[in-house]
Amino acid sequence: MRTPVQKTCPHANACLTCPVFITGPEFLPELREQHTRTLTLIDNAKSCGHTRMTEMNQQVADNLDRMIGELEDSQEDENAG
Repeated sequence: MRTPVQKTCPHANACLTCPVFITGPEFLPELREQHTRTLTLIDNAKSCGHTRMTEMNQQVADNLDRMIGELEDSQEDENAG
């Protein structure tokens, strides 16, 4: 099952730290937007000295980096083949 980033979930993107979250290349634009928003949250949390918020959002950013990279790699493989 492929699911996009949820926009109404009350758990602040918990799925982005879930080890069984699966997505697909059709959601790359949303994942990239979420990554940008997450980096902004990290910057804001750091500037306010909110260490725990920074750590939590860094985990989300790292997972987004991984997902986006994997999806981009699979698209490149498909285009090459």
